[in-house]
Amino acid sequence: LLTLMAFTFHQIFELTDKGYQLARKSLGSKRHLWENLRSFIKIMVYNSWEHLLEFTVDPEKFMPKGPSG
Repeated sequence: LLTLMAFTFHQIFELTDKGYQLARKSLGSKRHLWENLRSFIKIMVYNSWEHLLEFTVDPEKFMPKGPSG
């Protein structure tokens, strides 16, 4: 039952969630997207699903600026 629920949510995200669609497009395959999401979740806490997807699309945007930049 949980697998069917997860599949249903993934389908809804693919159709309606612009952040998910952008992340999916930027990473190519679903497998690559979910591998990245799992990796990012292991190393950092995110405020929301949207924050996680924004980080997935452009991680450098969230990196602290160095002394030169």
